[in-house]
Amino acid sequence: MKKNIWQLIAPLGLVVVTLVVYALATRESDREPDVVRVEKGTFEVVVSASGELEALEYEQITIPDVLLDRTIRVRHIQITDMIREGTVVSRGDYVATLDPGEVEDRLRQAQDRLEMYLNNLENNRIDSSLVLSDARDAIRQARDQVLDMEIRLEQSAFESEAVQRQAQISLERAERDYQQRHRNYTQTRRRLELRIRRAMDNVKETENEIQVIEQLKQDLRITAPADGMVVYARGNDGQKIRVGSHVSRWNPLIATLPDLSTIQSVVDVKEIDIAKIRPGLPVRVRIDAFPDERFTGVVKRVANIGQEQSNDFFNVFRVEIEVNPEGRTLLPGMTSSNNIVVESVRDAIIVPRLAVFTGSDNIRYVFKREGLSVVKQQIRTSGENDNFFKVVDGIEEGDRVMLTPPSNAETLKLVSL
Repeated sequence: MKKNIWQLIAPLGLVVVTLVVYALATRESDREPDVVRVEKGTFEVVVSASGELEALEYEQITIPDVLLDRTIRVRHIQITDMIREGTVVSRGDYVATLDPGEVEDRLRQAQDRLEMYLNNLENNRIDSSLVLSDARDAIRQARDQVLDMEIRLEQSAFESEAVQRQAQISLERAERDYQQRHRNYTQTRRRLELRIRRAMDNVKETENEIQVIEQLKQDLRITAPADGMVVYARGNDGQKIRVGSHVSRWNPLIATLPDLSTIQSVVDVKEIDIAKIRPGLPVRVRIDAFPDERFTGVVKRVANIGQEQSNDFFNVFRVEIEVNPEGRTLLPGMTSSNNIVVESVRDAIIVPRLAVFTGSDNIRYVFKREGLSVVKQQIRTSGENDNFFKVVDGIEEGDRVMLTPPSNAETLKLVSL
């Protein structure tokens, strides 16, 4: 009897133990650190870039207009003094001083040239007077020679024909000489007049240059063209203009007076990502000055031409982002972190990147846990970001996948789609 009872209890106990072991194994597998459940969630593709706040609209503080004149020949000029960045100024207030040394050198050179040109002009006038006076004397002598030859021809009327012919030839020669001297005089006068005119032009041009340089000396004190807060400009090298920096007609901007109601974040996006960026995309913005705040923005402009990044071997494109200040006072020069949302899909099947593997044939797959067994399952993806893949086929919400390959990964056969 007892033997029959144990024969009934033993199989039942075996089933119970098997169920308990399976339940424990399943429960333990849920807590395995290398196993995660596939979830549905919002999938985003984000391009991240750091940048700096700038004003979309601003007043420019530039070098004097006189420095834009090519006749000045001042290639660049140094800033010797400048008020502190962030200073609030009114129209006409002092902003900066430019080094007068280069201008004074140009003024001395121009004055020396003017003295030389005045001497040349005076010498040309004296030389012209002497040369023309000699030319007029030669004309008078030639005219007297013609008169003499006319008298000799008249006196030869009673001479032989040979003498008369010789007198006629002498008269013709004297007339030709007289006419030639007239032509020479006219040409010489024109040549000397042109020389004097050129000398006078040099004098006038140099006098004008001196006048402009003297005006420039007065304009080396730079003042604000409007009311506002001074923000230093950036030079061609990307560095801020400050005391000791050089400005020129090719780089005339010294500072700006920004309109604080038009603040934008300006970022440089790598050329590998620029094809994803277009106006209108939403942006999440963080500003270092407000670490606990979150700001929103939208892409307004994308540059058509890239610029080479200094000290790097790739180009970047300037992207302008309009930022919602959210009641805060945002100032130019503040640094920002910008996440441009290129794609956003709700209720997408997402799986961590660590759980997705790629074979030699570029087929992507996961190791899916099914109870105590593991399946090498092919998947199809349609997007990725820094953390997740978006999966469109192969796994479903709730499936459990491994973050590291199992020990028998090499022996598992791929379950194709």
